[in-house]
Amino acid sequence: MTFKIYLLISKHKIFLRIQRFLSQRVKSRLLWHQTVEGRQTLLKLILGSLHASQGLINNSAKNNDTYVLFDNLELYKNLTGMDNILFFTNFRYSKLTIKKRAQRYLSEERLSKRVSTYSLGEGKRLSLIIWNLLEPSLTMMDEVTNGLDYESLNILKEDLIRSKNEKIILLTGHQFEFYEEIIDDLYVIKNKKILKVDKGGLKKIYESNFN
Repeated sequence: MTFKIYLLISKHKIFLRIQRFLSQRVKSRLLWHQTVEGRQTLLKLILGSLHASQGLINNSAKNNDTYVLFDNLELYKNLTGMDNILFFTNFRYSKLTIKKRAQRYLSEERLSKRVSTYSLGEGKRLSLIIWNLLEPSLTMMDEVTNGLDYESLNILKEDLIRSKNEKIILLTGHQFEFYEEIIDDLYVIKNKKILKVDKGGLKKIYESNFN
């Protein structure tokens, strides 16, 4: 995939050019930007939910083969966890299969409750169940570790490593210890450019770029 992105933010033109940024599969990439708005704007442009003021964005992964997870979870709060899973997976799985696949993240009892009763962490885990079942070619997750407990983080780490096979995963976040072990490439959005930087001590790299 190749992206050329031109956008206008707060009356200042920002030029982002990503050449072969997501062209190689079997990769997990970590993307850093100082602000939530900057990271999420880029992810939404790739997804297609925002439109660039100029230029062209070509995402070869179709919308139904791309999964994005933000802290502002796109879930139906008036439905149960199970009903959300059935809806977002287009009813392709039986409830029995879902319960078996979901038990690592949420109990059957919690799946039967309305999402309006869920904590941030439970909503995040529900979204990860949906992601696991969809198995998309392109995954983008913004601060996915927020709200997750230690056990859930370990499960997610295992799933991310497993899912890198023939897939592209783009992550943004600041929990250095979590990302250190799983990423293949590290990029920083700085001075209106996306820069690839060498890995090795994520906290030190972050401080040298943003402090």
